[in-house]
Amino acid sequence: MTIQSLFKQRSSIHFKQLSRYMKYVLNDHFVLALLLILGAAGFGYSNYVQTIEQGAILPRLILLILMVGVVAGGTITTLMQQADIAFLLPLESEVIPVLKKGVLKSLLILAFPVAFVSAAAMPLLVATQGISFNVWPLFLVTSVLFKYIDLNFQFMSFFQSDVVKRGLYTHAGKIISLLGFTLSIFVELSIGLIFSLTIILIQFIYSKKMNQASNRLQWNDVIAKEENRQQKLYRFINLFTEVSFVESHPRRLKWLDKIIEFQSGKFPQPHYFYILRSFYRNPSYSGLVSRLVLIGVLLISFSTTIVLNLMLSVLFLYLIGFQLMPIYQQFKQNFYFQLYPIQETGKIKSIQRLITEVLAVVLVIFTLTGLARDIYSGASILLVGIIFILLFTRLYLPKRLKRMEQF
Repeated sequence: MTIQSLFKQRSSIHFKQLSRYMKYVLNDHFVLALLLILGAAGFGYSNYVQTIEQGAILPRLILLILMVGVVAGGTITTLMQQADIAFLLPLESEVIPVLKKGVLKSLLILAFPVAFVSAAAMPLLVATQGISFNVWPLFLVTSVLFKYIDLNFQFMSFFQSDVVKRGLYTHAGKIISLLGFTLSIFVELSIGLIFSLTIILIQFIYSKKMNQASNRLQWNDVIAKEENRQQKLYRFINLFTEVSFVESHPRRLKWLDKIIEFQSGKFPQPHYFYILRSFYRNPSYSGLVSRLVLIGVLLISFSTTIVLNLMLSVLFLYLIGFQLMPIYQQFKQNFYFQLYPIQETGKIKSIQRLITEVLAVVLVIFTLTGLARDIYSGASILLVGIIFILLFTRLYLPKRLKRMEQF
């Protein structure tokens, strides 16, 4: 088997795994929520663009941060494994061309989010610079080129033995994109394109010199970055379904002791204490809640109508409550609850209490966000939210958990 066929086989296996999990990620609830979020965001965004005056600085700063952020996201897909450092080390000269191809393959995938964000950014550019929508292809090409520059710098970092130099190469693409987008957004789009083409030419010349210097591939660094990339991807998928590839490294979080002691002191049940600690310790649950709350707050902040605020609040309360229900499986994975002489009825009550407390805290945050706009919006969110939480945790949740207990 050649190196080319080996990595082709790995690529096939990797994408088969991802396609198998995608049906769980793109479920009906997620697609519905995504459509509502995009609709609400688009509605608020269109209203915001109409208020922008030509030459405004703040919208362009927001756009600059957004474009640099989307270009900075994503790394090269190398599909390197731990065993490669032992078995493929003598074939380094054959592995390097495969990694070079990985730059272009990664660019083809990462160009889609860059293209989407650049298209969404055009109304801001049109409003602030007074240009036409017809120049979007120019901005798109510039954005994709900056992503290509970032991936090229990441590839160059694979050959840097010095840790400081490696870090500089890794972040050089982000700095270059910051400078380039500053020229595109604040000066002229064509200048940003010229700047990106100049950097690519410099990279091409420098890469030739780097090849002549015969720098060695830093295998440990390449493998560690690929493992980190895959773990981030699997952690995201793990928010929707169980993924066996996720690796967790537990850390002592002493600051949580007081919070857990305060909450569990009012409800001294072993089931509740265990599930409460599981919620805080497991980023699949606590991290999910944090992200959904942040997205909900942003959308409510940009929403202009009370009805839309109510819909978004109820939607995110439902999503958080629904995504927390699988935490019930933690009891099945812990055999101590089958050994200890405690009542089984505490399981459902503990989950009910935890989800009620989480949703109550989220509702308070959404209410304060609504109050920042006007008192009627905040009061409406609070009232409707309380009714939803009572219906969800007292009627829907117990039935759902009893069904989960049967399987």
